[in-house]
Amino acid sequence: MGLAAYNHPAVENLAHTRKEATRRQRIEAEQRRRDELRDGYAKLKDALPVSNQKSSKVSLLERATNHIMLLEKTNQDLKARINALEQEMARLRGINEKISLGSTDLVPSVFEGKTLAATDASALTPPASAHVKLQLSTPERPSSAVPSEHEQL
Repeated sequence: MGLAAYNHPAVENLAHTRKEATRRQRIEAEQRRRDELRDGYAKLKDALPVSNQKSSKVSLLERATNHIMLLEKTNQDLKARINALEQEMARLRGINEKISLGSTDLVPSVFEGKTLAATDASALTPPASAHVKLQLSTPERPSSAVPSEHEQL
């Protein structure tokens, strides 16, 4: 009699319903996974520079890898440039201190063997956002006097 209860149509129907519910859950989970992958690829494509290359998933991943490597190289180059500029800034601060202290041995060491024409003119030009107002102090003029336009250049 125990076996007959398991062969009952209501028990078989319940087992079938559970299997069907499990199958539907798995199908829905797989669909969500596919949707997330599709969304991820779309976001990655939008984050990359525009390209006329074919847009298969493999080529998209290759483009993303190449772009990341380019960004890392650019980042390293910029860090090296910052380091070089910081060193130049320290050198110029040292020169500025010598000028401020009125050092007489300044002239030979200012350009460290470089002629003025050989220096980078852009390094000598202040950025457009910098507003510098010179105030000269001479025996004839107190330091609070504003210099003429010719003296400011």
